[in-house]
Amino acid sequence: MPPRRSSRANPSKENSTEQKSKCNGLTEKEPDQWVMLINNTTIQTNQDPEDNPKFYQLKHPKTEKGALFLFSGNDTDVFELQSFNEQFRSWIIDNEILKDGKILFTTPVDPLFLVLPYLQKEEKSGKFMTLEQIVADDSFPECRRLCNTSGVSVLKEISDVKGDDSLKAYRFNKEKTLYWLKEKTNRLADKMTEKDICVSGSSHSVNFIKSKKSSVTSREDYVRFAHGVISDYISEDLSIALRDYMGIPVIIPKKDIENEEPPSKKQKTGSSVPTDDYSKEQSKPKAQTEKKISTAQKKLSQVDKSGMKSLSSFFSPKPKK
Repeated sequence: MPPRRSSRANPSKENSTEQKSKCNGLTEKEPDQWVMLINNTTIQTNQDPEDNPKFYQLKHPKTEKGALFLFSGNDTDVFELQSFNEQFRSWIIDNEILKDGKILFTTPVDPLFLVLPYLQKEEKSGKFMTLEQIVADDSFPECRRLCNTSGVSVLKEISDVKGDDSLKAYRFNKEKTLYWLKEKTNRLADKMTEKDICVSGSSHSVNFIKSKKSSVTSREDYVRFAHGVISDYISEDLSIALRDYMGIPVIIPKKDIENEEPPSKKQKTGSSVPTDDYSKEQSKPKAQTEKKISTAQKKLSQVDKSGMKSLSSFFSPKPKK
């Protein structure tokens, strides 16, 4: 039986804890649960626990690092897990305070984006392979679930296909993939145009708001922004290829020339104009020039020089008689 703690051990701590628990009838709860926005159809459970929605770590197609994804029942659909977190934020759930104030989102993602890196990897071999052979990764073994998703039924959009329904083999096709990405980019741009979304900042920004009447967004701006969104799910090389394929101009950020000094004027060849600015010496106040005169020079200037010969007269030739 554990020893009983003395009530006199730390009365101040006990009082503060008691006051905290009585404050507004709330108790502080450790972060063993989270707040998440999720579609109701995604969390439908089945009698078989193996068919229930579950979270798995897969390789992200952009960063190639591990990221959490949610698979619906029977691995039909895939959702990317994203979080929004701010400092000094918490949740109040019933009579409990949840320290972890982040909110989680599950957004649907096209499974072909997750299959595409594996398909590109096998391009060097030039062979047709089954989907189970292509989507294999020892670091992320749960990637095999991508073979059961509904998106792989249109795998022909990004690859060449051989075989019948009983056994199909695939090989990466870059031309098809670029066309498929172009269509997705244009559809996204059309949707933002329809919703009158104001795309501010760079094309890779994920922040967008409803546009104001005073702002004007061109079709090129929407396409550039949509390309940035699509590029978050493909490799850098493929993003550049898609930009060139769609003819999206590269915008070079303007340099801030306000803080830059103007270039010095170049001296013309053969010019006799002096390069030093002597006007600065002439424009100096008289008080500054007098400060440079020594004390001996001041005393010498006060001596009566009448009748004295100049020093140069001793070196001049004597006049002829």
